[in-house]
Amino acid sequence: MIHDLTLDVETGMPTCGTPWHQTVEITQMGRLAEVGRNTSRIVLGSHSGTHMDAPFHFIEDGITMESLDVNLMWGRAVAVDMRSKGAGSTVTLSDVEAIDVSERMIFVFGWYHNWKTDRFYKDFPYFETDAVEYLIKRGMKVMALDTPSPDDGSAIKEKGETDSPNHVMLLKNGVLIVEYLCNTDFMENGKEYELVALPLKVKGSDGCPARVLAKDI
Repeated sequence: MIHDLTLDVETGMPTCGTPWHQTVEITQMGRLAEVGRNTSRIVLGSHSGTHMDAPFHFIEDGITMESLDVNLMWGRAVAVDMRSKGAGSTVTLSDVEAIDVSERMIFVFGWYHNWKTDRFYKDFPYFETDAVEYLIKRGMKVMALDTPSPDDGSAIKEKGETDSPNHVMLLKNGVLIVEYLCNTDFMENGKEYELVALPLKVKGSDGCPARVLAKDI
C-alpha cells in the first residue's frame, strides 16, 4: 500500500508566522466556460507545507534545490517512533543511541495532528544538537519528520545565526531535511518503508514543497 505523507497545499494554509514568509494563495486565471480551459495562479513560499530544505536555506554558499542528490530522495527508510515525546520535549543523545541509524530516517511524533491549530508551531518536540551530531556521524543522509523543524521553534528569530543549529549542522553535512509530514500513524517503530520525497526542481531555491509517499515493504 502507498501512503501519502503530504499536506494539502491550499489558500490560507498555516505558515510559520514569520513576517518574511509568503502566505499561500491559489486563484483562478482561466475559466473553462470563458477561455476553454481552467488554469490557476499559485503563490507560495519555498517552505510551505510538506517540503524539503536545501543547504542554501541556512548556508550562504550552500547548494540549491536543482543540485540536490536525487538518489537520496527515493529508497528504503526506517521509521522511528517518537510519539512518547510530548509538547516541549527533546530527543536526546541517549534516545538516538538506542536506535539503529540508517541512511534515511522518518521520525514519527504524531505532531501533525496539531496542524491548523495554534499549537502546531508552539512547543513541538525537537532534537538536542548532540543527538543530531550522533545521527550524522552514523550515516543518516535523510531526516524526515512530522514536525515543523528539528530545531527548537521557540528560538526562531527574525535575524540570527544561532537559532537553528540543527538545520545548519544537517545541511552542512549534506543531509536532506523533509519537514511537515502527515498521516504517519500507520508507521511502526523500526520498520522499513520505501520513501519517495520529490520536490520541484526550482533553480536557485533554498527549499521547495514536495510530494512525499511511503510504501509498505
